[in-house]
Amino acid sequence: MHKFIIALLALTCSSLLHAGGDDKAATQDPEISIRIFDDKALTLLSKEATTAVLSDGYAWLEGPLWLAEQNCLIFSDIPSHRVMRYCPESGVDTYLADSAYSNGLILNDAGELVLMQSRSRRVAKMLAPLDKPAANYEVLAATYNDKKLNSPNDVTRANDGTLYFTDPPYGLEKQLDDPAKELSFQGVYSLSKAGKLTLQDKTLTYPNGILLTDGGKKLIVAVSDPQNSSWYQYNVGENGELSERIEFASAKNHDFERTPHGLPDGLKEHSSGAIFATGPGGVWVFSPAGDLLAHIGANRPVANLAFDAQEKTLFLTAQDLLISVDLAD
Repeated sequence: MHKFIIALLALTCSSLLHAGGDDKAATQDPEISIRIFDDKALTLLSKEATTAVLSDGYAWLEGPLWLAEQNCLIFSDIPSHRVMRYCPESGVDTYLADSAYSNGLILNDAGELVLMQSRSRRVAKMLAPLDKPAANYEVLAATYNDKKLNSPNDVTRANDGTLYFTDPPYGLEKQLDDPAKELSFQGVYSLSKAGKLTLQDKTLTYPNGILLTDGGKKLIVAVSDPQNSSWYQYNVGENGELSERIEFASAKNHDFERTPHGLPDGLKEHSSGAIFATGPGGVWVFSPAGDLLAHIGANRPVANLAFDAQEKTLFLTAQDLLISVDLAD
């Protein structure tokens, strides 16, 4: 099937902008490398690519979201309950000083910012405009069947404005065993524009990253279970219901699956249809059919990722670092 090619490409760290929350010394270089398993990936990943540490000194980064109108990236530093902003022209500053412990970020179909406020256990919308952010929120979902959500984590949006999100226990101090956990399961939900919350799947152990693909016809959920590092795919019906779950891809039987860091987490779809998915050892690049095209290795956990508007740059939220990786022209 695949023409097996391994090209180990050492990427140089071209710049460092220390703009995080702490006055730490410069962080260890991320040691990014690329393995190519199918020559189709060479249209996505450049052999001449460089990587840059754009900002460091954080606690745990997540939820990168490119704001096209501002030409900037925003991202969550969960433990410090802040949303930060990186703009290529001006560097990094604080976008929201109190994000209520946001994780995943997304724009709804009205262009408003929606935050998965994990440790606050709710889905909320920022009521301020994007260019004048303020910690003023409207709660969109906080309970299911009168029980508190676990910790809303990641989110994706359908063409009709419906939001699909995951609700693992990661925002709870003791996770599955936390006494404050009210639900007996970890859910995958849909939230309609009218505010209707629907449980779509309650059988996954640690549902994490989530992504609608194929024009909204498919949905992929990353499962960050150390015993089952996998990605699952659903069909999306005309009414938005999920069905026919299958395994999209698995981390088993790959040498970088056994690295000491990283589990399936954030997902983004490239305009080519390729799926970029954070996971063991870095970032996995899949074809729309789930075939492994490439692996972007990193020496630290990579939680999530995002593209800029032109898909020239891949941004990685990697533990305490915000990293950029050049993509192919």
